[in-house]
Amino acid sequence: MIYLGERYLQARSDLDGAYNQLLGRLSSRHATQVKNVLLTIALRLDPFGVTLTTPVSEQASFRFLQDELAGLEVQSRILPMIFLGVGALVLNVLIGRLVNQQRSIIGTLRALGYDRFSLIRHYLSYGVVVGCTGGLLGIALGVWLQSEMVAIYREFYELPGLVYHFYGDIALAGLLISLLFALAGSGYGVWRATRLQPAEAMRPPAPQAGGHILLERLGFLWGRLNFRWRSILRSVFRNPFRSLVSLFASLIATALVFATFSMVDALDYLMGYEFERVSHQDLSIGLREPVGLQTLTEIESLPGITLAQPELLVACDLTNGARQKRIAITGLPADNRLHTPLDQFGRRVDVPSQGLVLTRKLAEILDLKPGDSVTLRPLTGRREQVVAEVSAVVESFLGLAAYADIGYLSRLLGEEQVANRFLANSVGGEMSEKLLSRIRERPAILGLSERRHALAQLDATFGETMGSMIVVMVVFAGMIAFGSVLNTALVSLSEREREVGTLRVLGYTPLQVTSLFAGESLLLNGIGILLGLYAGVKLSEGLSLLYSTELYRFPAVILPGSLVVSALLMLLFVLLAQWLVFRILSRLDWLESLKVKE
Repeated sequence: MIYLGERYLQARSDLDGAYNQLLGRLSSRHATQVKNVLLTIALRLDPFGVTLTTPVSEQASFRFLQDELAGLEVQSRILPMIFLGVGALVLNVLIGRLVNQQRSIIGTLRALGYDRFSLIRHYLSYGVVVGCTGGLLGIALGVWLQSEMVAIYREFYELPGLVYHFYGDIALAGLLISLLFALAGSGYGVWRATRLQPAEAMRPPAPQAGGHILLERLGFLWGRLNFRWRSILRSVFRNPFRSLVSLFASLIATALVFATFSMVDALDYLMGYEFERVSHQDLSIGLREPVGLQTLTEIESLPGITLAQPELLVACDLTNGARQKRIAITGLPADNRLHTPLDQFGRRVDVPSQGLVLTRKLAEILDLKPGDSVTLRPLTGRREQVVAEVSAVVESFLGLAAYADIGYLSRLLGEEQVANRFLANSVGGEMSEKLLSRIRERPAILGLSERRHALAQLDATFGETMGSMIVVMVVFAGMIAFGSVLNTALVSLSEREREVGTLRVLGYTPLQVTSLFAGESLLLNGIGILLGLYAGVKLSEGLSLLYSTELYRFPAVILPGSLVVSALLMLLFVLLAQWLVFRILSRLDWLESLKVKE
């Protein structure tokens, strides 16, 4: 963008005292007030040819930024609740096991006169430490992420005034929320600790219930299982809550990873759809004023141009009852080959000689379907109001659009057949210096754009943002999976320490003993990963509905490759946690675990 002095530009353009745009502020920003003021101004200036009245809320840059912030708001509400909920469940398992280990100490303290409040304060302090430590580390990580996102937004939206700022109230709220979830996760363990009576707590805990599990009733199946799998399945079914926590954490982590990859797939599909399947031109040539279609011959004669097609873009008001939308209708020739609207099944839709073709999002906004009628008023030319029939609805993921026959649209302007934009294909799909030179010689040409260049810019812009999002989401999901698996394995190891010592005395190697824990973990997390893939598909479909704005829509794209990559990535996190369990088992003093403790 280039800024010049007002008088200088008027003089150089031989337009002394002329203006073509008015900017203003209103005393009230209420939507109805803004609409009425703009309508009044448009009516008074109608003889001068008002083509567009746009409140700031409908400007493209404003809407794009607003939609982006709305998407961030959705993420900021959903994702932290998922992570904090899983963290609370994992902490619940940990504190519950801690209380079981210290029940004799609890009983002794109660017998010596310690009241329940002292026990509550003691065990809640675990949650306080975890909540405060996690909250402070989260704030530090959030501050770093904020600075990185501010840098991306400052570069992408070109907002030099957007700078990093530490918000103390938000940091305090984050710390309190972290503390709240940590205390909630500690609550069940604290309740168990305070309800123990001294005489009961000072006795060793009763052995774990050892009845038959459900699978043992299936004799034909149970008889085929070896000792290792019987031990694994008994441990899973006899600790249902712990097993469900492990499964749920794996499910959530897998769903988040797949949903992230699915968003990237959706972006690739979106760009391929808009820039390759719908648009086929190499160049778009915009004109200052509509010209006759005989200009097509001149465009085709330019060096390197192999095919050209006229288009007519007209700003119009579309009205259906109380619903109204201002949109640029694109007039296409009957034999259009360089811009081909497609329906939801990917089939080409021919523009009718009468009526309109609307994109799906525009049809939803105006509450229209094929066969309905809509009131159309062009903002240029004769500006006469007509009623047009909606003949078809096509799919589009960028912006809002409506299509009509170029002859039909020209007649609404009071013209025979005119065009103000030409699409063209060139040799090699690129713009040569000779072609650019010839275009510069024609003052009627207002602008020139290359489809490949626009696609490359969009890919680079979204690619950077998506790349950062993938790394952050995969790391967070990996932390959930790794932490949950490790915590569950360590709690199980603590409960079965005597069993591990017995197996080691019988000659089992650390790897064979680890396989018992690994088998349990792989079984639960394997089921969690499979369910997580399904949940990820549903989450992707839900996000596609949330990211459905006037400026862009993300389709729900489910690719087998992303499903496989997500599953393998989650399996890697599980195996890393099991490797750490193996290291702990290898260093375990199994003789000490067999000694009888009084």
